[in-house]
Amino acid sequence: MATDLENIQRLLDRFKRPIPSGDDYQTRLAEEFELILSQRFTDYFLQICDIIDLTTDFTHMTRGSAGSSLVCYLLGITDVDPIKWNIPVARFMNPLRDDLPDVDIDFEHHRQTEVMERIFRKWPGKTARLSNYVTYKEKSARREAAKRLGVTGNLPRNFTYESIGVDAKEAKRIERKLIGKKRAISKHCGGIVMFTRQLPKSLISQDNQILLDKHEVEDLEHLKVDILANRGLSQLMDIDPDTALADYPAYDDRTAALLARGDVLGVTQGESPAMRRLFRAIQPTSVYDCVFATAMIRPVAMSGRQKAAMFQDWSQEVVQDSIVFEDDAIDIISNIIGVDMYEADMYRRAFAKKNDEKILEFVERLGNNPRKAEAMAALQELSGFGLCRAHAVNLGRLIWALAYQKAHNPEAFWRANLKHCQGSYKPWVYQCEAHRQGIECKPGWWQQGFPQNMGVRQLWLERVEFAGVIANGRVFRGKHNRWVTFLTLGVGYGEYIDITVARPFAYRDGDIVSGQGQIRHQNNSDYIQCSDARLWTWKTWKTQDQSY
Repeated sequence: MATDLENIQRLLDRFKRPIPSGDDYQTRLAEEFELILSQRFTDYFLQICDIIDLTTDFTHMTRGSAGSSLVCYLLGITDVDPIKWNIPVARFMNPLRDDLPDVDIDFEHHRQTEVMERIFRKWPGKTARLSNYVTYKEKSARREAAKRLGVTGNLPRNFTYESIGVDAKEAKRIERKLIGKKRAISKHCGGIVMFTRQLPKSLISQDNQILLDKHEVEDLEHLKVDILANRGLSQLMDIDPDTALADYPAYDDRTAALLARGDVLGVTQGESPAMRRLFRAIQPTSVYDCVFATAMIRPVAMSGRQKAAMFQDWSQEVVQDSIVFEDDAIDIISNIIGVDMYEADMYRRAFAKKNDEKILEFVERLGNNPRKAEAMAALQELSGFGLCRAHAVNLGRLIWALAYQKAHNPEAFWRANLKHCQGSYKPWVYQCEAHRQGIECKPGWWQQGFPQNMGVRQLWLERVEFAGVIANGRVFRGKHNRWVTFLTLGVGYGEYIDITVARPFAYRDGDIVSGQGQIRHQNNSDYIQCSDARLWTWKTWKTQDQSY
């Protein structure tokens, strides 16, 4: 068994970056070495290095918390400098946890299979793809119960047992029994498990899949790494394969102006209607604002009310005490009860996973702290998905780089988008935007111009009538079961409007929406709050009265 000094030297020998000068780096490196040695993580880090060395001809970036580690940065596993970005290591490595750190690596989406095949060839019989266990949920259990009672063919979307003529009592008994049980086994999207010994061939299928899911692998303490696919990275590398994310300028006027006006269609992972509105609200000036926006609009630990406040008044003062990143929760806990980052992270995990026993322990330690109510209100939001700062840095830099390319190199940007990306907008949106750049696209209606009577026409005061082609939509149920449908409509080349309908609206069944409503202006964005909306197909729009 190697000594501590030998293990440190094994890591130093694999460093791909020089150790930066300065006390902060030296202190942090010593802290991480101590963690790695005490937790016996040396071989884990070296195995990840072996995978990276197999793929030096590909571009990669990390997801999740790996960017929290200086050692990962120096080894070339990630290109996020945690000292520069002020990221604590506790979110990635914690001596109070008994699990391995989690390293998720993004490759260009069309390279993912090749990366996995290289791993399998390098370590035959010692590596395999993980399985996913698909379990019965309420809807699938209802359908299976009906089938087990003799119902054949397609079932209606919202059927009842009585309506299909089966014994409701027996069907509900079967349904309750099924919920949570295994329904099927599929391949994990990118999880690879690695063993130190050769496995019997009977345990691995012909296509290198093993019947273990990620939870079982964690319980058995085997090495797992996620080899993931990222279309945005494919898009960026197709435009400019020679510039790394970290090398894009942190400030660029044309990129900032593009983001500030919400011109983000085609910017993979940064183009949603919500992101467009947020960029207009905060008027970003740099990559740092882009990283913040990424965390804000993702499903992070901020309530709707907090997000609304952010839209109302974008300033650092508004969010300085808010939880935007999971790392913020660690800071809040550490400061309020006076514990180190590692212990604070354990309490953060308790709130995220709703561990009542650990939460009660935290409350007891709070005592009568004057900030008790404020801290509890913020931390209880952590039961939703949180975004660590390291992940936001990588994702935010990717969005910034794509926006930079759109601002400076629009033709190449759209060619790469059409080649690699599948966004949340209708395919015609991307084809139309590329067509505006003079790029030859698949034939489509947009080449003949938008249908007649598309646009917004004022009736009186703020009341308007509108009609547009559906570009994007989402039906959302909020508190008190209040439904709202968010739609983006195209009304001309490069012209889009946002509307809201205060009910579930079956927009997928049509092509065009018309109606009336009131224009609302908020945070540098306009939208139409509908009082009524009507859905049309292409055929009905052309053959019937086309008035709004």
